[in-house]
Amino acid sequence: MLPPQVNPCLPTPMAPLPLPLLLALAGLAVAAAQPFFPPPQQQSTDASDAAALSAVFQRWGLRYGPTVNPCGTRDWPGSFARNASVGCSCDGSPVCRITHLNVTGYWNLTEIPPELFNLTELVSLDLSNNNLSGSIPPEVANLSKLETWHFNNNQLSGPFPNESSPLRNLQSLWMFDNYIEGLFPEFIANFTNLTDLRIYGMKLQGPIPKQFSNLINLKYLMLGDLDGANSTIDFIPDSANLSILSLRKCGIVGQFPSTPPTLPNLTYLDLRSNNLSGQLQLLLPYKSSRYLYAGDNDFSGRLPAEFVQPSLALDISYNPFINGLLPNNPTDRKLSLNYIGTAIDTSRAINSENLTLLNCLHMKECNRKYYTNAITSFAVNCGGKQTIYSDPLPITFDDDTTDLGAAGFHVNTSMQWVVSHVGSDPFRESPRFVNTSQVILGTDMPELYQTARTSRSALWYYIVGLSTGKYTVQLFFAEIVIEKPGKRLFNIDIQDRNIKTDFDITKEAGGFRRPTNITYEVTVVNSVLKIHLHWNGRGTCCIPYEGAYGPLVSAIRVFRPESPNNSPPPARPVSAPSNDDKRRGVVAGIAALCIAAAVISSSVVYLWWKWVALVKHPNA
Repeated sequence: MLPPQVNPCLPTPMAPLPLPLLLALAGLAVAAAQPFFPPPQQQSTDASDAAALSAVFQRWGLRYGPTVNPCGTRDWPGSFARNASVGCSCDGSPVCRITHLNVTGYWNLTEIPPELFNLTELVSLDLSNNNLSGSIPPEVANLSKLETWHFNNNQLSGPFPNESSPLRNLQSLWMFDNYIEGLFPEFIANFTNLTDLRIYGMKLQGPIPKQFSNLINLKYLMLGDLDGANSTIDFIPDSANLSILSLRKCGIVGQFPSTPPTLPNLTYLDLRSNNLSGQLQLLLPYKSSRYLYAGDNDFSGRLPAEFVQPSLALDISYNPFINGLLPNNPTDRKLSLNYIGTAIDTSRAINSENLTLLNCLHMKECNRKYYTNAITSFAVNCGGKQTIYSDPLPITFDDDTTDLGAAGFHVNTSMQWVVSHVGSDPFRESPRFVNTSQVILGTDMPELYQTARTSRSALWYYIVGLSTGKYTVQLFFAEIVIEKPGKRLFNIDIQDRNIKTDFDITKEAGGFRRPTNITYEVTVVNSVLKIHLHWNGRGTCCIPYEGAYGPLVSAIRVFRPESPNNSPPPARPVSAPSNDDKRRGVVAGIAALCIAAAVISSSVVYLWWKWVALVKHPNA
């Protein structure tokens, strides 16, 4: 068979194209079908803003981020505790303005640079948790567009400047934990856009302006630690927005209104440490809140049964005119209730026989009827299990791991002591115990410092049944939660006498996770020793987490100081010998040598005599 003939007029078939070339051609075709957009142009920062920020960062010694074109980057390093960043608004323009500035957590920052107030487009300024000192410059009036202004946790002093009054766009103002003084600024009542206002832990003087009732947009209102003239409660507005209202230690006096403010969304109410009076039932409109703190006031009347419920943390302690019966609460129905210092009858309560010890705390008939035997020592491992040490005699630190909730107390009848607690952070469930697995160096009792009991407001320890006399109180501390730039500050009272103000554990101990102790001598005359640790609005609130503040204690020990008659005699002082002493020493030395020589000579003579006798009489 002949092979097929090829027609020379037909084209020769081409070889198939490689697959990669086909894919490349397909990609070019798809790209050609797409509409063309020019590459985006890099946004630049307004020259005056860039110059102002560069000057501010230079004064503060910060080298973070580009200061030539800060709006041209999103790479601003930072963390929850320490942050240096800016935010910009461009509004479709290639030139952007700096609108947000956050510089927080830098302890080396001590001044507010004047160039800061050239950033006139700022909407948010956060300078919290630094070390800024001096007064707030009047040039703050230049920042009229501010909506958020936080400068809490610094060392700022002087009055809050009247030049701040034009800042009527403010929605959030935090100025707590500073040394700002003077009268409470009335013009804040004109900031009607405010939704979040926090002023406490400073040196401001009351009263709180009645015009605060104009602030109907508030969601969070936290005031406290005011001295000076008293206030009345009528500055609280009717508000459907207000959910957190804290007025601790504001110098509020008088009768609580018979028609209380309408606050349907209230979840947190703190009226502690004022001088409010009236029937306790006037607070019933707020029974749906999660936290209701009314302790240390002058409320009176019976305890309404509606308040005694597991969903409400209730503090009515130290209202001596509150009475009534405590409901017979089932053992499986845990309550968060503190009524120490009231006249409430506990006879119907579960384990009511254990509560008779509370009569001692009221100073009513506190005698041997309410405690089994007089004691002369006490020790507790706060927040930890029972621990025994030898010092040189065994010391037993009692277990203290009962969870007291957001308000409560625990009676240890066997060892005759009571622990009481009040306080919770409004924004976060607060831990009542803290611990660390890290070894605490510098002590022979490291386990004591690895656990602690803490509170957002106040802790009390009562030792009941002590014999009359003098005692030594030892308080054990180690900061195991807050590292710099945060700091924990609180006050310490013993027998209602302040012994420490703004106590800083880390500063006293010389560092984080280091132990320190306080020793205090006290006289007990009524069989009860009272130790009170309480927060005064000072220190950081939110490092390393929200609610990291308030008193913290690792252990407590109370004992009788050693009697002088039982103390070992003092060591005799060592001094240089006199000439007579030297002469007597030489004579004594010579006499001793002579006696020794005589003894040796006698021994030699005796041995020689025995040897001669053996030679002459070998059969002896």
